[in-house]
Amino acid sequence: MGYTGKILVINLSDREVSEAEVTAQDCLEFMGGQGMNIKILLDQMDPQVDPLGEGNILSFGTGLLVGTLAPSASRTSISARSPLTGLLASTSSGHFWGAKLKSCGYDYLVVKGKSEEPVYIFIDNGKVNILDAKHLWGKDSWDTITTIRNELRNEEVEIACIGVGGEKLVKFAAVENGFYSGWARTGPGAVMGSKNLKAIALRGHEDIAVFDPKGFLDAVNEATNAVINHPTYKPWRQYGSVLAVDIYYDLGVLTGYNQSEEVGEDFIQTMGKENLLKYKKRSMACSGCPLACGHWVEIDEGAYKGLKLKAIDITPTLEFGARYGIRNLAAVAKATELFHKYGIDGTSAVAAVAFATELFQKGIISKSDTDGLELNWGDEPLIFELMRKITYREGFGDLLAEGPVEMARRIGKDSEQYLTTTRGLETTSRDPRCRFDVWSFGYLVNARGGDHMGVQSPIENLRKSAPEGEYSYEFSAPEKAVDKVDILDDWKEKTFDFKNGTVSIPHMAAWSQDLVNIVNALGTCIRPPILWSLGPTIYAKLVTTLTGIEFSPEDIRKAGERITNIQRIFNFKAGEKRQDIRFAPKFYNARVKGRELDEDKVNQVLDKYFEVRNWDPSTALPREEKLKELNLDKFAWSKLS
Repeated sequence: MGYTGKILVINLSDREVSEAEVTAQDCLEFMGGQGMNIKILLDQMDPQVDPLGEGNILSFGTGLLVGTLAPSASRTSISARSPLTGLLASTSSGHFWGAKLKSCGYDYLVVKGKSEEPVYIFIDNGKVNILDAKHLWGKDSWDTITTIRNELRNEEVEIACIGVGGEKLVKFAAVENGFYSGWARTGPGAVMGSKNLKAIALRGHEDIAVFDPKGFLDAVNEATNAVINHPTYKPWRQYGSVLAVDIYYDLGVLTGYNQSEEVGEDFIQTMGKENLLKYKKRSMACSGCPLACGHWVEIDEGAYKGLKLKAIDITPTLEFGARYGIRNLAAVAKATELFHKYGIDGTSAVAAVAFATELFQKGIISKSDTDGLELNWGDEPLIFELMRKITYREGFGDLLAEGPVEMARRIGKDSEQYLTTTRGLETTSRDPRCRFDVWSFGYLVNARGGDHMGVQSPIENLRKSAPEGEYSYEFSAPEKAVDKVDILDDWKEKTFDFKNGTVSIPHMAAWSQDLVNIVNALGTCIRPPILWSLGPTIYAKLVTTLTGIEFSPEDIRKAGERITNIQRIFNFKAGEKRQDIRFAPKFYNARVKGRELDEDKVNQVLDKYFEVRNWDPSTALPREEKLKELNLDKFAWSKLS
């Protein structure tokens, strides 16, 4: 109970539709969402498959708690091999699509093969229809959603679709989730476009059965109260993630202009949280979320007057603002409209433009390379034009659409020295040179590369940074605050040194990575009031009462660890070696605030992290005893050699 127990498999090459079973053992070991997605990929495809070839698999996995009353349980993960990085493509989105897939009778949707002509999938209460989409090809994502809803005569149909970016195989194309959400990072939209699949529309009314309704409702109430009573709940509800813009600025960890220098006071004056209130009209929430951290904004004046949409989150604020130099939140709202309509990842798009702008400023590329365009920082019309060029792969946009790493390879001239990527994916503007901590280390070890979402500490000291040159620890929150956080006692003992007030970065990174995997497997959110309030103990109550499968807090923790291990197995099988796990050269060779990373010290922390995980530091691979402990011994290297 609590999950449908069914995987829907659609092969677009021959239009064969089949179903597979989700077993109780699968649920216990991988729970749902991203966890089961990766198991499906490892079971059914070679991780070295051409990311844009017919053999790549696109797996949509709802979190185990999605569609229930559990707080914030709305999120669905998409997994495949990434066309941008060559590693695991993994991205999560909330909104209402995942709950609708469950109401159609499925926990997972697996798309294989490639259609000869453009199609879209319509799942109507369990019945699968593969419909012609030639009339949709070339439409932006918003027009696609509107057209499909009109055709199906139902405004409540939930739709995941690609825009023109996905059709044109932009390496960082997104799959849009309704009008204002999306699965963006690592390029799942390009995988969907390579299959000639324009959209997946859902209509369903099946209820989710609960094993122990009273026990589950009690656990829901406990979890919800923990979230809404957290000290950060009210400010997060008012400002959403933009709240952290001011926090990071005050910490001095934000860098701009392709992460070349610390941002100045003009940044916080124009992009800080109080500026949001000029445009915010109301809060918006995903399915089942008590936080409602989204913002409905309306621009009443200036160049973007009349613009109305859900917008102004921290990531576009930092990337368009700090990385590229825009000093206008209304322009960030406009950028949000464009990347949703075009169906591209705004973070990678602006990273490509910022990388090109630095190369242009340094004379490495010129107007002869950029279609005659002068690349200057903070030029709003220019970046919007370049986003259009990227989407349509027009002129210089065709190169930008490949992403910064491939751009550097094609441009040459030592341009890779200006990359701000880690393992093929761009970091955010929170710079690891300015503060090395669990967050910074997370850029290095999370499954999809330089992203900031995969390793998030549930308790972080955001007031005091460790001394410059210290890589092994960060400062701890007070012991009484740590006592309120759901960290299992054995991990708390080896992670925190309360005598010296420190946190071991390798240990906390391992705990945090496993915790985020749990969150993504259950389909809940990692916004701080939720991540900091909930943990294995309450999740064990929720899952046990929902499914009737007995979960202990340790079972929950171990599921998160198991997912970390199969993520690493996937990336290794996709070709990633230990020596590939490093920051881009810019972080080691270029100073900001007088600092650069010490690669020897970074590698020492990496080796300690691998030992914490019982992985071989020389290969970054799980040792056979660890695989056996996690019931993953079929991946033992002695059996594979």
